[in-house]
Amino acid sequence: MKRRWFCIALILSVVLLAACGGGDSGESSAADTQPAQTTTEAAPESTPQESTAPATAELPEYTAADYVSLDSYTGMDVEVSDGVVTDEEFEMLLQQLVEAFKTTEQITDRETKEGDTINFDYSGAIDGVTFDGGTAKNQTTTLGNGGFIDGFEEGLIGKPCGEEFVVDAYFPDNYGNEELDGKTAQFTMKINYIVGEEIIPELDDDFVKGLEDYTCGTVEEFKTVYREELNEQKSAFMEEQDKNRMWMNLINQAVYSGYPDGYVEGYVQDVETNYTSMAAAYGFTLEELIVGMYNMDMETFNQEVKEQAQLQVKSEVLCRYIADLEGITVTEEEYLAMVQEYMDSFGYEDMTSFVNAYGVDDVERQGHLDALLKKVIDFCFENANKVPAAETEPESADAESAGETTAAETTAEETTAAR
Repeated sequence: MKRRWFCIALILSVVLLAACGGGDSGESSAADTQPAQTTTEAAPESTPQESTAPATAELPEYTAADYVSLDSYTGMDVEVSDGVVTDEEFEMLLQQLVEAFKTTEQITDRETKEGDTINFDYSGAIDGVTFDGGTAKNQTTTLGNGGFIDGFEEGLIGKPCGEEFVVDAYFPDNYGNEELDGKTAQFTMKINYIVGEEIIPELDDDFVKGLEDYTCGTVEEFKTVYREELNEQKSAFMEEQDKNRMWMNLINQAVYSGYPDGYVEGYVQDVETNYTSMAAAYGFTLEELIVGMYNMDMETFNQEVKEQAQLQVKSEVLCRYIADLEGITVTEEEYLAMVQEYMDSFGYEDMTSFVNAYGVDDVERQGHLDALLKKVIDFCFENANKVPAAETEPESADAESAGETTAAETTAEETTAAR
Protein backbone atom coordinates (compact mmCIF):
# COMPACT_ATOMS: atom_id res chain seq x y z
CA MET A 1 0.00 0.00 0.00
CA LYS A 2 1.38 3.39 -0.96
CA ARG A 3 -0.22 5.74 1.57
CA ARG A 4 -1.98 4.38 4.64
CA TRP A 5 -3.41 7.77 5.52
CA PHE A 6 -6.37 6.62 7.61
CA CYS A 7 -4.25 4.71 10.11
CA ILE A 8 -1.65 7.45 9.97
CA ALA A 9 -4.32 9.91 11.10
CA LEU A 10 -4.99 7.70 14.11
CA ILE A 11 -1.31 7.54 15.01
CA LEU A 12 -0.89 11.28 14.64
CA SER A 13 -3.89 12.04 16.80
CA VAL A 14 -2.54 9.89 19.62
CA VAL A 15 1.00 11.20 19.35
CA LEU A 16 0.42 14.90 18.87
CA LEU A 17 -2.96 16.06 20.15
CA ALA A 18 -1.94 15.89 23.79
CA ALA A 19 1.23 17.82 23.05
CA CYS A 20 -0.51 20.60 21.14
CA GLY A 21 -1.49 23.36 23.53
CA GLY A 22 -3.43 25.47 21.05
CA GLY A 23 -2.69 29.00 19.92
CA ASP A 24 -4.08 32.49 19.70
CA SER A 25 -6.37 33.48 16.90
CA GLY A 26 -6.09 36.97 15.49
CA GLU A 27 -8.66 39.26 13.94
CA SER A 28 -9.50 39.41 10.25
CA SER A 29 -7.23 41.46 8.04
CA ALA A 30 -6.46 42.06 4.42
CA ALA A 31 -4.49 39.22 2.95
CA ASP A 32 -1.57 41.17 1.57
CA THR A 33 -1.68 44.74 2.85
CA GLN A 34 -2.35 43.73 6.47
CA PRO A 35 -3.74 47.10 7.55
CA ALA A 36 -5.10 45.29 10.59
CA GLN A 37 -3.35 43.14 13.15
CA THR A 38 -0.96 40.40 12.11
CA THR A 39 -2.56 36.97 12.28
CA THR A 40 -1.23 33.42 12.30
CA GLU A 41 -1.88 31.72 9.00
CA ALA A 42 -3.92 28.55 8.94
CA ALA A 43 -2.17 25.33 8.11
CA PRO A 44 -1.82 24.95 4.35
CA GLU A 45 -4.15 22.41 2.83
CA SER A 46 -2.18 19.48 1.53
CA THR A 47 -3.04 17.37 -1.46
CA PRO A 48 -2.16 13.70 -1.14
CA GLN A 49 0.87 12.93 -3.26
CA GLU A 50 2.14 9.58 -4.46
CA SER A 51 5.32 8.48 -2.77
CA THR A 52 7.90 6.12 -4.15
CA ALA A 53 9.68 5.59 -0.83
CA PRO A 54 10.20 1.89 0.01
CA ALA A 55 8.28 2.26 3.27
CA THR A 56 5.14 3.26 1.41
CA ALA A 57 5.33 0.56 -1.24
CA GLU A 58 2.87 -2.34 -1.35
CA LEU A 59 3.34 -4.37 1.82
CA PRO A 60 3.37 -8.19 1.66
CA GLU A 61 0.42 -10.27 2.82
CA TYR A 62 0.89 -12.40 5.92
CA THR A 63 -0.75 -15.10 8.02
CA ALA A 64 -1.93 -13.52 11.27
CA ALA A 65 -1.53 -16.73 13.31
CA ASP A 66 2.22 -16.56 12.65
CA TYR A 67 2.43 -13.41 14.76
CA VAL A 68 -0.27 -13.56 17.43
CA SER A 69 -2.24 -15.93 19.63
CA LEU A 70 -5.06 -15.30 22.09
CA ASP A 71 -6.65 -17.89 24.37
CA SER A 72 -10.08 -16.31 24.41
CA TYR A 73 -11.76 -13.34 22.78
CA THR A 74 -15.39 -14.08 23.68
CA GLY A 75 -17.14 -14.31 27.02
CA MET A 76 -14.84 -11.83 28.75
CA ASP A 77 -16.24 -9.31 31.24
CA VAL A 78 -16.61 -5.90 29.59
CA GLU A 79 -17.54 -2.75 31.45
CA VAL A 80 -20.51 -1.02 29.87
CA SER A 81 -21.22 2.61 30.64
CA ASP A 82 -24.50 4.26 31.45
CA GLY A 83 -25.71 6.02 28.31
CA VAL A 84 -28.45 8.06 29.99
CA VAL A 85 -28.09 11.84 29.97
CA THR A 86 -28.21 13.22 33.50
CA ASP A 87 -30.36 16.17 34.48
CA GLU A 88 -27.25 18.33 34.80
CA GLU A 89 -25.98 17.28 31.36
CA PHE A 90 -29.37 17.90 29.80
CA GLU A 91 -29.69 21.41 31.20
CA MET A 92 -26.17 22.24 30.04
CA LEU A 93 -26.79 20.91 26.51
CA LEU A 94 -30.16 22.64 26.34
CA GLN A 95 -28.52 25.94 27.24
CA GLN A 96 -25.82 25.37 24.62
CA LEU A 97 -28.50 24.78 22.00
CA VAL A 98 -30.25 28.04 22.87
CA GLU A 99 -26.96 29.97 22.91
CA ALA A 100 -26.14 28.64 19.43
CA PHE A 101 -28.92 30.93 18.17
CA LYS A 102 -27.65 34.03 19.92
CA THR A 103 -27.34 37.23 17.95
CA THR A 104 -25.38 40.40 18.51
CA GLU A 105 -26.84 43.87 18.90
CA GLN A 106 -25.85 46.08 15.97
CA ILE A 107 -25.50 49.70 17.07
CA THR A 108 -25.75 52.27 14.27
CA ASP A 109 -27.00 55.42 16.00
CA ARG A 110 -23.73 56.86 17.24
CA GLU A 111 -20.15 57.52 16.20
CA THR A 112 -17.36 55.09 16.94
CA LYS A 113 -14.96 55.53 19.83
CA GLU A 114 -11.80 53.83 21.05
CA GLY A 115 -12.58 50.45 22.58
CA ASP A 116 -15.52 49.76 20.26
CA THR A 117 -15.60 46.54 18.32
CA ILE A 118 -16.80 47.37 14.83
CA ASN A 119 -17.79 45.64 11.62
CA PHE A 120 -16.55 47.53 8.55
CA ASP A 121 -15.70 47.42 4.83
CA TYR A 122 -12.68 48.97 3.15
CA SER A 123 -11.13 49.34 -0.29
CA GLY A 124 -7.59 50.65 -0.69
CA ALA A 125 -6.02 52.40 -3.69
CA ILE A 126 -2.71 54.09 -4.50
CA ASP A 127 -2.93 56.91 -7.02
CA GLY A 128 -6.44 55.75 -7.83
CA VAL A 129 -5.42 52.16 -8.58
CA THR A 130 -6.58 49.36 -6.27
CA PHE A 131 -4.03 46.77 -5.19
CA ASP A 132 -4.17 43.09 -4.32
CA GLY A 133 -5.39 42.41 -0.81
CA GLY A 134 -6.49 45.97 -0.23
CA THR A 135 -10.23 45.33 -0.31
CA ALA A 136 -12.36 43.46 2.23
CA LYS A 137 -15.91 43.40 3.57
CA ASN A 138 -17.42 42.63 6.96
CA GLN A 139 -14.13 42.85 8.82
CA THR A 140 -14.23 42.96 12.60
CA THR A 141 -11.71 44.65 14.89
CA THR A 142 -11.55 46.43 18.22
CA LEU A 143 -10.44 50.05 17.95
CA GLY A 144 -7.39 50.75 20.02
CA ASN A 145 -5.79 47.33 19.74
CA GLY A 146 -3.16 48.68 17.37
CA GLY A 147 -1.31 46.72 14.74
CA PHE A 148 -2.56 48.78 11.81
CA ILE A 149 -0.47 50.77 9.42
CA ASP A 150 -0.28 54.45 10.36
CA GLY A 151 -3.51 56.35 9.79
CA PHE A 152 -5.71 53.28 9.24
CA GLU A 153 -7.10 52.80 12.73
CA GLU A 154 -7.13 56.51 13.52
CA GLY A 155 -9.42 57.04 10.56
CA LEU A 156 -12.00 54.61 11.97
CA ILE A 157 -12.42 56.44 15.27
CA GLY A 158 -15.12 59.10 15.62
CA LYS A 159 -16.98 58.12 12.46
CA PRO A 160 -20.72 57.50 11.95
CA CYS A 161 -22.14 54.18 10.80
CA GLY A 162 -23.44 53.58 7.30
CA GLU A 163 -21.55 56.40 5.57
CA GLU A 164 -18.52 56.08 3.27
CA PHE A 165 -15.41 58.12 4.01
CA VAL A 166 -11.80 58.14 2.85
CA VAL A 167 -8.76 57.74 5.09
CA ASP A 168 -5.10 58.19 4.21
CA ALA A 169 -2.88 55.44 5.56
CA TYR A 170 0.86 55.02 5.22
CA PHE A 171 2.84 51.88 4.53
CA PRO A 172 6.27 51.86 6.21
CA ASP A 173 9.39 51.79 4.07
CA ASN A 174 10.18 48.25 5.23
CA TYR A 175 6.64 46.90 4.91
CA GLY A 176 7.90 43.92 2.91
CA ASN A 177 6.04 44.47 -0.35
CA GLU A 178 7.97 46.45 -2.97
CA GLU A 179 4.75 47.77 -4.53
CA LEU A 180 3.59 49.15 -1.17
CA ASP A 181 6.78 50.04 0.71
CA GLY A 182 6.70 53.72 1.72
CA LYS A 183 3.47 54.42 -0.20
CA THR A 184 0.43 56.39 0.90
CA ALA A 185 -2.88 54.66 0.25
CA GLN A 186 -6.39 56.00 0.27
CA PHE A 187 -8.86 53.64 1.94
CA THR A 188 -12.55 54.11 1.22
CA MET A 189 -14.28 52.85 4.35
CA LYS A 190 -17.76 52.23 5.69
CA ILE A 191 -18.57 51.23 9.25
CA ASN A 192 -21.50 48.84 9.06
CA TYR A 193 -22.21 48.74 12.77
CA ILE A 194 -20.74 48.82 16.26
CA VAL A 195 -20.89 45.42 17.91
CA GLY A 196 -23.13 45.55 20.97
CA GLU A 197 -24.23 43.05 23.58
CA GLU A 198 -25.01 39.43 22.82
CA ILE A 199 -28.72 38.65 22.65
CA ILE A 200 -29.57 35.12 23.81
CA PRO A 201 -33.10 34.05 22.82
CA GLU A 202 -35.61 32.92 25.40
CA LEU A 203 -36.51 29.24 25.42
CA ASP A 204 -40.22 29.60 24.78
CA ASP A 205 -42.82 28.12 22.46
CA ASP A 206 -41.99 30.57 19.67
CA PHE A 207 -38.31 29.62 19.81
CA VAL A 208 -39.14 25.92 19.67
CA LYS A 209 -41.48 26.38 16.71
CA GLY A 210 -38.67 28.07 14.80
CA LEU A 211 -36.29 25.11 15.04
CA GLU A 212 -36.10 23.68 11.53
CA ASP A 213 -34.97 20.21 12.62
CA TYR A 214 -37.91 19.69 14.95
CA THR A 215 -41.70 19.85 14.66
CA CYS A 216 -42.56 20.61 18.26
CA GLY A 217 -45.15 23.17 19.32
CA THR A 218 -44.29 23.62 22.98
CA VAL A 219 -41.20 23.76 25.13
CA GLU A 220 -42.20 20.68 27.11
CA GLU A 221 -42.78 18.68 23.94
CA PHE A 222 -39.39 19.75 22.63
CA LYS A 223 -37.61 18.85 25.87
CA THR A 224 -39.00 15.33 25.70
CA VAL A 225 -37.96 14.84 22.08
CA TYR A 226 -34.57 16.48 22.55
CA ARG A 227 -33.75 14.43 25.62
CA GLU A 228 -34.57 11.19 23.79
CA GLU A 229 -32.28 12.29 20.97
CA LEU A 230 -29.46 13.10 23.38
CA ASN A 231 -29.89 9.77 25.15
CA GLU A 232 -29.50 7.97 21.84
CA GLN A 233 -26.39 9.95 20.99
CA LYS A 234 -24.79 9.45 24.38
CA SER A 235 -25.62 5.76 24.39
CA ALA A 236 -24.04 5.29 20.97
CA PHE A 237 -20.97 7.27 21.99
CA MET A 238 -20.49 5.41 25.27
CA GLU A 239 -20.89 2.07 23.50
CA GLU A 240 -18.09 3.00 21.12
CA GLN A 241 -15.92 3.89 24.11
CA ASP A 242 -16.74 0.55 25.73
CA LYS A 243 -15.82 -1.27 22.55
CA ASN A 244 -12.53 0.60 22.30
CA ARG A 245 -11.62 -0.30 25.88
CA MET A 246 -12.53 -3.94 25.24
CA TRP A 247 -10.36 -4.02 22.11
CA MET A 248 -7.41 -2.49 23.95
CA ASN A 249 -7.78 -5.16 26.63
CA LEU A 250 -7.71 -7.88 23.97
CA ILE A 251 -4.61 -6.38 22.39
CA ASN A 252 -2.94 -6.32 25.81
CA GLN A 253 -3.94 -9.92 26.55
CA ALA A 254 -2.77 -11.28 23.19
CA VAL A 255 0.68 -12.83 22.85
CA TYR A 256 2.71 -11.41 19.96
CA SER A 257 5.78 -13.09 18.48
CA GLY A 258 6.74 -10.17 16.28
CA TYR A 259 5.42 -7.97 13.50
CA PRO A 260 4.91 -8.66 9.78
CA ASP A 261 7.92 -7.50 7.79
CA GLY A 262 7.88 -3.82 6.95
CA TYR A 263 4.59 -2.89 8.61
CA VAL A 264 5.82 -0.96 11.65
CA GLU A 265 8.56 0.68 9.61
CA GLY A 266 6.02 1.57 6.95
CA TYR A 267 3.70 3.34 9.35
CA VAL A 268 6.60 5.20 10.95
CA GLN A 269 7.97 6.30 7.59
CA ASP A 270 4.56 7.46 6.41
CA VAL A 271 4.07 9.60 9.52
CA GLU A 272 7.49 11.18 9.07
CA THR A 273 6.84 11.78 5.36
CA ASN A 274 3.53 13.48 6.06
CA TYR A 275 4.95 15.73 8.75
CA THR A 276 8.03 16.54 6.70
CA SER A 277 5.70 17.70 3.92
CA MET A 278 3.69 19.77 6.38
CA ALA A 279 6.86 21.33 7.74
CA ALA A 280 8.03 22.20 4.22
CA ALA A 281 4.70 23.93 3.55
CA TYR A 282 5.43 26.19 6.52
CA GLY A 283 9.05 26.65 5.50
CA PHE A 284 10.27 24.59 8.48
CA THR A 285 12.33 21.49 8.95
CA LEU A 286 10.61 18.52 10.56
CA GLU A 287 12.35 19.18 13.87
CA GLU A 288 11.38 22.86 13.83
CA LEU A 289 7.75 21.89 13.29
CA ILE A 290 7.64 19.25 16.03
CA VAL A 291 9.53 21.32 18.60
CA GLY A 292 8.00 24.69 17.77
CA MET A 293 4.40 23.79 16.99
CA TYR A 294 3.86 20.74 19.16
CA ASN A 295 6.28 21.47 22.00
CA MET A 296 7.78 17.97 21.74
CA ASP A 297 11.42 17.05 21.29
CA MET A 298 12.35 14.76 18.41
CA GLU A 299 13.41 11.86 20.62
CA THR A 300 9.99 11.82 22.27
CA PHE A 301 8.25 12.26 18.94
CA ASN A 302 10.11 9.36 17.33
CA GLN A 303 9.49 7.10 20.30
CA GLU A 304 5.78 7.94 20.41
CA VAL A 305 5.37 7.40 16.68
CA LYS A 306 7.12 4.02 16.89
CA GLU A 307 5.02 2.86 19.83
CA GLN A 308 1.78 3.91 18.19
CA ALA A 309 2.83 2.27 14.92
CA GLN A 310 3.45 -0.95 16.82
CA LEU A 311 0.04 -0.65 18.45
CA GLN A 312 -1.55 -0.07 15.06
CA VAL A 313 0.06 -3.22 13.64
CA LYS A 314 -0.90 -5.25 16.71
CA SER A 315 -4.52 -4.20 16.21
CA GLU A 316 -4.43 -5.13 12.53
CA VAL A 317 -2.82 -8.51 13.16
CA LEU A 318 -5.25 -9.40 15.95
CA CYS A 319 -8.19 -8.34 13.80
CA ARG A 320 -7.09 -10.66 11.00
CA TYR A 321 -6.40 -13.46 13.48
CA ILE A 322 -9.93 -13.41 14.92
CA ALA A 323 -11.49 -12.92 11.50
CA ASP A 324 -9.66 -16.00 10.17
CA LEU A 325 -10.80 -18.14 13.10
CA GLU A 326 -14.42 -16.99 12.93
CA GLY A 327 -14.74 -16.77 9.16
CA ILE A 328 -15.61 -13.07 9.34
CA THR A 329 -15.49 -11.33 5.96
CA VAL A 330 -16.52 -7.96 4.56
CA THR A 331 -19.32 -7.53 2.04
CA GLU A 332 -19.19 -5.02 -0.77
CA GLU A 333 -21.91 -2.98 0.94
CA GLU A 334 -19.90 -2.81 4.18
CA TYR A 335 -16.78 -1.78 2.30
CA LEU A 336 -18.63 0.96 0.43
CA ALA A 337 -20.17 2.19 3.68
CA MET A 338 -16.69 2.54 5.16
CA VAL A 339 -15.48 4.46 2.11
CA GLN A 340 -18.48 6.75 2.49
CA GLU A 341 -17.37 7.46 6.06
CA TYR A 342 -13.95 8.46 4.71
CA MET A 343 -15.55 10.71 2.12
CA ASP A 344 -17.75 12.39 4.70
CA SER A 345 -14.75 12.97 6.97
CA PHE A 346 -12.60 14.44 4.19
CA GLY A 347 -15.39 16.48 2.58
CA TYR A 348 -15.71 14.53 -0.67
CA GLU A 349 -19.09 14.16 -2.35
CA ASP A 350 -17.94 12.26 -5.43
CA MET A 351 -16.37 8.81 -4.97
CA THR A 352 -14.44 9.03 -8.22
CA SER A 353 -12.69 12.20 -7.09
CA PHE A 354 -11.92 10.66 -3.73
CA VAL A 355 -10.46 7.49 -5.21
CA ASN A 356 -8.44 9.47 -7.74
CA ALA A 357 -7.02 11.65 -4.94
CA TYR A 358 -5.91 8.80 -2.69
CA GLY A 359 -5.40 5.89 -5.08
CA VAL A 360 -7.70 2.96 -5.74
CA ASP A 361 -5.35 0.40 -4.16
CA ASP A 362 -5.05 2.40 -0.95
CA VAL A 363 -8.79 2.97 -0.67
CA GLU A 364 -9.64 -0.65 -1.32
CA ARG A 365 -7.10 -2.08 1.11
CA GLN A 366 -7.75 0.32 3.97
CA GLY A 367 -11.50 0.37 3.40
CA HIS A 368 -11.73 -3.42 3.62
CA LEU A 369 -9.39 -3.53 6.61
CA ASP A 370 -11.29 -0.91 8.60
CA ALA A 371 -14.64 -2.49 7.75
CA LEU A 372 -13.24 -5.85 8.91
CA LEU A 373 -11.98 -4.32 12.15
CA LYS A 374 -15.42 -2.89 12.84
CA LYS A 375 -17.05 -6.30 12.31
CA VAL A 376 -14.50 -8.12 14.48
CA ILE A 377 -14.87 -5.64 17.35
CA ASP A 378 -18.67 -5.85 17.08
CA PHE A 379 -18.45 -9.67 17.15
CA CYS A 380 -16.30 -9.69 20.30
CA PHE A 381 -18.51 -7.11 21.99
CA GLU A 382 -21.72 -8.98 21.17
CA ASN A 383 -20.22 -12.15 22.67
CA ALA A 384 -18.86 -10.45 25.80
CA ASN A 385 -20.29 -10.53 29.30
CA LYS A 386 -21.59 -6.99 29.80
CA VAL A 387 -20.88 -5.74 33.31
CA PRO A 388 -22.36 -2.37 34.35
CA ALA A 389 -19.55 -0.14 35.55
CA ALA A 390 -21.11 0.28 39.00
CA GLU A 391 -21.09 -3.48 39.55
CA THR A 392 -17.36 -3.94 39.02
CA GLU A 393 -16.64 -3.02 42.65
CA PRO A 394 -15.95 -5.90 45.07
CA GLU A 395 -19.28 -7.39 46.14
CA SER A 396 -18.00 -9.14 49.26
CA ALA A 397 -16.42 -7.23 52.11
CA ASP A 398 -15.23 -10.52 53.57
CA ALA A 399 -13.39 -11.46 50.39
CA GLU A 400 -11.71 -8.08 50.25
CA SER A 401 -10.60 -8.21 53.88
CA ALA A 402 -9.20 -11.73 53.36
CA GLY A 403 -7.01 -10.42 50.55
CA GLU A 404 -8.78 -12.50 47.89
CA THR A 405 -8.96 -11.23 44.34
CA THR A 406 -12.21 -11.90 42.55
CA ALA A 407 -12.59 -12.17 38.80
CA ALA A 408 -14.54 -8.92 38.76
CA GLU A 409 -11.77 -7.13 40.63
CA THR A 410 -9.14 -8.44 38.25
CA THR A 411 -11.17 -7.32 35.25
CA ALA A 412 -11.63 -3.86 36.73
CA GLU A 413 -7.89 -3.53 37.39
CA GLU A 414 -6.99 -4.64 33.88
CA THR A 415 -9.49 -2.23 32.39
CA THR A 416 -8.07 0.64 34.42
CA ALA A 417 -4.54 -0.22 33.36
CA ALA A 418 -5.60 -0.38 29.72
CA ARG A 419 -7.07 3.10 29.95
